Amino acid sequence: MAEEVNWVMLEDPEPTEQEKIFAEAHKKATERIRQFEERVLTVIRAHLGAEQALNALMKAGRRRRKNKTFSAKWWVAKGLFVKEMTEELWQVLKVGNELRNAIAHCDKPGLIEAKIVELKKAFIDSNTPQQKKYIEGMTETQMITMAFSHAASHMFVAADRLEREGK
Repeated sequence: MAEEVNWVMLEDPEPTEQEKIFAEAHKKATERIRQFEERVLTVIRAHLGAEQALNALMKAGRRRRKNKTFSAKWWVAKGLFVKEMTEELWQVLKVGNELRNAIAHCDKPGLIEAKIVELKKAFIDSNTPQQKKYIEGMTETQMITMAFSHAASHMFVAADRLEREGK
């Protein structure tokens, strides 16, 4: 028969001051990474949705959209002069694309923050004064998603109208 061994469980020693500092730094870094990942996913998803709307508008307007950047599509679609899109909505898309590019090309965090502020301003400008307080109360994720979606919905409506009119 195997000999039994008595084990005594010792309590973990109190962490040192340095271990406490490292643990707090790790916690903060993990949260910053989570927030950055959420920002990246939000911008990329919303940007792709807006690009689909640009593609639909260009198709309805019988414009070539293959092998074009978002910016090139933006210029061509803007040249369709559809009544559903205001200058303010085009600005939302332009700034949104600049935000996406800043993230995709790993620009400095300060530039990304500035583009988010600029997008919020453009989004507010594209809405009524009554809607301003609701936009200001949105989280960053909500604001980015809604800004792109707002412009995209107008492009889809314009594309639908052009298709029905057969233009």
